[in-house]
Amino acid sequence: MDAPFGSWGTQTFIAGLSSDAMIAPWVIKGAMDGAAFAAYVEKVLLPELAPGTVVILDNLAPHKNAEAEKEMRKAGCWFLFRCSGKTPHQGLF
Repeated sequence: MDAPFGSWGTQTFIAGLSSDAMIAPWVIKGAMDGAAFAAYVEKVLLPELAPGTVVILDNLAPHKNAEAEKEMRKAGCWFLFRCSGKTPHQGLF
C-alpha cells in the first residue's frame, strides 16, 4: 500500500487540559524529545498558566526535563508526575 502523497511522517500533538478547556495546543513534526518539550513549556504552556497552577505530567522521558522543570518553577507553577498505571489516563479521571 502506498502512502498518501508519497511519504509518511510523524507528528506529535501536545496540549494542556484544564478543568474546563483544552489549552496550549501545539503540533511538531517528529517525535517529542526533551528539547521540544522544554520549548513547549516555555513558549506555549506557561504563558497560558497563572502562578500556583498545578501541572500533572505522565512519566514520558521528555517530560523529565531539567530546563522545563526550571521554567515551571520560575513561573510559580507546581508540577507532579502521575503514578504509573496500565493506561495513559488511569488515575487522572
